[in-house]
Amino acid sequence: MKERIKVIDSHCGSGKSSYAIQYINTLDNDVKIIYITPFLVETERIKRECPIKDFYLPSAQQGKGSKLVNFVSLIAKGRNIASTHSLFSNITDELMALIREQNYILILDEVMNVVTKFDLYKDENYKTSEAKEILTKIDIQTLIEKKIIIVDEESSKVSWDKNTHLLNKYLQLKELADRELLYYIDGDLLIWTFPIEVFQEGIFDEIYILTYQFDYQMQAYYYKYFGLEYFKYRVQDVGGRVYELLPMDDGSSDLKWRSEIKDLIDVCDSEKLNKVGMSYIDGVGRRQYTSLSKNWYRKASNDSLNILKNNMDNYFSNITKAKTNSKLWTTFKSEKTKFKSKYIPIKAWLECNCRASNDYGERNVLIYAINRYLNPFYSKFFCSKNIQIDEDMYALSEMIQWIFRSAIRNGKPIKIYIPSQRMRELLVAWLKGEI
Repeated sequence: MKERIKVIDSHCGSGKSSYAIQYINTLDNDVKIIYITPFLVETERIKRECPIKDFYLPSAQQGKGSKLVNFVSLIAKGRNIASTHSLFSNITDELMALIREQNYILILDEVMNVVTKFDLYKDENYKTSEAKEILTKIDIQTLIEKKIIIVDEESSKVSWDKNTHLLNKYLQLKELADRELLYYIDGDLLIWTFPIEVFQEGIFDEIYILTYQFDYQMQAYYYKYFGLEYFKYRVQDVGGRVYELLPMDDGSSDLKWRSEIKDLIDVCDSEKLNKVGMSYIDGVGRRQYTSLSKNWYRKASNDSLNILKNNMDNYFSNITKAKTNSKLWTTFKSEKTKFKSKYIPIKAWLECNCRASNDYGERNVLIYAINRYLNPFYSKFFCSKNIQIDEDMYALSEMIQWIFRSAIRNGKPIKIYIPSQRMRELLVAWLKGEI
């Protein structure tokens, strides 16, 4: 049986991208590659380090104002292409048909957002994310009541009534519904899924996914939902900047790596600073670990936010005496301006879902001021096929990716303040090899 989808699941900084470049440079000239990565700068690296393949980067200028148009043109010509997750996520049926004819290999640097909420008002910057969600929900409910869209009771899949006159406002909604990419969960959340056909047989000859802890990420659950099989490998540096692809082991190599980096990560254990994110007993006597979650931020009093901000100030300015160019911090995007201060520079903020960037390799004093939870409607989507999401391991894998944008990826020590008790204990347990 051909192992068509290969997941190269190796720890951060292990050389996955370097292995991919090495692999590309060994391929015959007639083998065609599409390389997809989160950042434009990485596409330039692929073009630079794989000169024989003569990679093209989709350009709006060449596509008469549209990168996607240029992407289609390059595929039609059978070019080797390096592009971004953002552009690839807009893949059309036309583009899939062209790829099918060309026998490409796909290399996906880091997982994609293959399941995400769909927002009818995403381009309207004057509205808050909460307001956009409410407006989207109202519109969808109206469309359902008027029988313009139909939601399948069993699968929650959304379809558009073929006899309904198209309203320009809902053009994209209709197109996605016609492509069977939309689901409406529990009458509350509209979800978009990346077209699974891209990963099924007949589009790409082979697919390589470069990541870490794939089994706990959304793309793995998405593969299980649609019944796609994948095979896991790891990369090993054999010296002299030469990398070898090996079958996944029993986890011993990963545990060895964790033991090597454990002493390089100084996790703040100040009882005073960590108090703001401690668990608590709710009104019915249950222990809750939701402090610093997105919902906590929405409901937090000014006093609570000020305590957290003062703690962050204190950690950067007094406890670590960090220089501006050594700082890196995150909170939810909607909250970041609330923490701006002399000691908490906005330019040191990095999105909590950042992956595959090497731009912060000198930052060694970090603050991770969030508690990651999935929207429960994602869990309900997967539960329809009895797929259970491991919330803790999902949160941990996301935090590890963020932490490893910093100096630790280069083997240098870091200090980090994680006020959420849940997130802090997950990281410590992971470093010790307990989970």
